Amino acid sequence: MSPDAAALKADFDRDGVVIIREFVTRETAREICARAEAATRDVPRKGRFSNITKGLEKRDGYFGEWLNNGPQVPVLETLLGKKPEPTTASFFTKAENDQEVHPHSDAMEGVVTWIALDETDVNNGCMQFVKGSHKRREEFAHLRADSPTDLSDHPDLLEAAMSPGDIAIFKPTTVHWSGRNRDGSARRGFNCFYVGKSYMGSKKAAAKS
Repeated sequence: MSPDAAALKADFDRDGVVIIREFVTRETAREICARAEAATRDVPRKGRFSNITKGLEKRDGYFGEWLNNGPQVPVLETLLGKKPEPTTASFFTKAENDQEVHPHSDAMEGVVTWIALDETDVNNGCMQFVKGSHKRREEFAHLRADSPTDLSDHPDLLEAAMSPGDIAIFKPTTVHWSGRNRDGSARRGFNCFYVGKSYMGSKKAAAKS
């Protein structure tokens, strides 16, 4: 493992989240965005979290290739110490003032990637994290994505301001959220989600019960 890779893994293990700047080119980010817009054009936009479209890989094989063999996969192998298990690719938009996801964590192993397709900061609802929260699950177990909790003054807050082509990689158990889009500018992102074997096992067990 190279020194840079070792440092990235150390940051990921400590914080539960890392951001790699200019991971893909702006041209690639534009291509991802255009394909995602085309693939989701017929999706109804009603109800809470209607700005999230999962299953892009079922709508366009381009996203299946990204999910399984994209440039993030070898990075994830380095961070996890094993090949990630692909679950789904998603398209996130945030153009409405009321589309807010409150602080929460997901009780599952694995890893999530989020590539910015637009300039994003706190004004248009960038992702935010509590660094190291994946190691303190009980402390944050009460959080719910649909229930407001103010963590804006938390000492371990990371506001993930990003540019097109930047990538955030984080553990599902790391507390994360995104605020309202207050300035109305486009804030789109491409997400790939991978789960661990322990989650897949518990999911199958629950299905049989």
